[in-house]
Amino acid sequence: MKTMNAVIYARVSTEDQAREGYSIAAQKELLVEYAERHGLTIIDEYIDEGKSGKSIDGRPQMTRLLEDASRNKFDAVMTYKLDRIARRVSDASVIVETLGTHNVQLISLSEGIDTTTIHGKLIYNILSAIAENEREQIAGRVKMGMTQRAKEGRWNGGLCLGYDSKEKQLFVNHDEAKIVREIFELADRGYGYKK
Repeated sequence: MKTMNAVIYARVSTEDQAREGYSIAAQKELLVEYAERHGLTIIDEYIDEGKSGKSIDGRPQMTRLLEDASRNKFDAVMTYKLDRIARRVSDASVIVETLGTHNVQLISLSEGIDTTTIHGKLIYNILSAIAENEREQIAGRVKMGMTQRAKEGRWNGGLCLGYDSKEKQLFVNHDEAKIVREIFELADRGYGYKK
């Protein structure tokens, strides 16, 4: 009997790690144990650390995985949970279709899914839609919180010319503040405006 060559795909965003404890090491440990129990040979790992699942773009290891799948380098992709693969239905569909086209099985430990079956594909698509909905809800809550902070006159982060940030508070940077004042004085005199 031919040994099935498998690869690991693991991903964690900083939000996931903080909220749910999805460390890369924990994901890999569970996947290696699964491979040993099921006679799979792990031949490679694709790790997108600190990357959001909202899009394939910006995830170099997912891009590499899909390219290697199209070259028939492995038989199966193992992941801890489907939302590690994608948090958008459109991306999830592209990924599962690419894998399916090249007869690559997708194995998700948490959901017990095998996308080589019709039932497995259906469950995968349903769970992908749920993951996308969850991501959009989280984004909405974050945006609402940032809007409220701004209404209260509180800082939401980022770089501000004229200020230094320390421990989530802004402090005037006197050297840069001179530049900011000059910008406003020039604007007040009409510089930079086209008629």
